[in-house]
Amino acid sequence: MGTAVWIEKAQFRMNAAAERAAVAQLKTSFPSQSVFLEMGIGRDEHAYRSFAAAQTFAETLRALVALGEHAILQETPGGGISGMGREGMMDELPARPMARFFDAVARFVEPGSFIEFETDRASVATRFEFMNGRLRVVERELGADEMGDWGVIEHDRTEILLDPLP
Repeated sequence: MGTAVWIEKAQFRMNAAAERAAVAQLKTSFPSQSVFLEMGIGRDEHAYRSFAAAQTFAETLRALVALGEHAILQETPGGGISGMGREGMMDELPARPMARFFDAVARFVEPGSFIEFETDRASVATRFEFMNGRLRVVERELGADEMGDWGVIEHDRTEILLDPLP
């Protein structure tokens, strides 16, 4: 299951202490090259070596399959993240590895933060929401709900994407 072709908008924040804790948590969550590759976080040995050597969240994010090549983090002096953006167009991103990566650090991300990806179908967006230390992945589409009203329909994809099966 893929998710998107570009970051439409994002509000992603972490203070300096949370950033350090997030980097440590990622290394605990994906402790070896085999786990890193099996979970789809990175594509190859080089990505794992970069991930293992990372000291900042931005460095760990660069190792994340597909997204790391295009996501730009605004880092604050002394540590922390004040925002996220994108550089260039993206191909379809694998949603499951991205959800696993962000789920590992959700408790360190400032509540209310989100990353919204627009798909190549203009009426559908995938949103990673950080609330109360948890990650919620929602697919939002324009359409009619069961009552026949037009508006945004949300499909929670969190459990599906965090299912341990590939």
